[in-house]
Amino acid sequence: MKYTYTPSKLLPGEGELLREHGFTRWISPDWFQVTCEYLRNIGLLPIYAEYSPDKQRRCICWHPPEGCYFEVRTGRILENFEELDRRCTERGWPLLTLHVSESGAHSAVWVSANYYETAKTVLARYGIAPASRTLLA
Repeated sequence: MKYTYTPSKLLPGEGELLREHGFTRWISPDWFQVTCEYLRNIGLLPIYAEYSPDKQRRCICWHPPEGCYFEVRTGRILENFEELDRRCTERGWPLLTLHVSESGAHSAVWVSANYYETAKTVLARYGIAPASRTLLA
C-alpha cells in the first residue's frame, strides 16, 4: 500500500514560546542517537524531531507514562521512512510526528496506540499538530 504523508505543523500562538524554550539545541548526527539513548535512560521520549539543512537535529522531549512504547528515527530517505512506517503500523503504532527537511530527510516518531491521544495532547501544548497518513487510491 502507498500513502501520502502530511508532516506535523508548528502552529502559531502560545506554543511558540514553549517550543522556543523546549527544543534541545541542534545536535550533530553523530550525537543524536546517543542523545536519544540517554534521554530514554532517564525516562524521556523525543516526541518531535527536526532535521536541519546542515544535517543537525533537535527535538522536544516528553516524560511518557509507564508502558508507552515508541520509535524515533531521523534523517531517513523516503524509502527507508516508508519501511519504518510499515513496520510500526504492523505493530499497531500510529505515526505521531513527522518532519521533512528541505533536502527530503524524514524524521518521525511513532507511539504505541494506547498512548497516541495522550501524546497528541502533549504536542498541542507545544503548538505541534500531529502527522497524518492517507492511503492513496
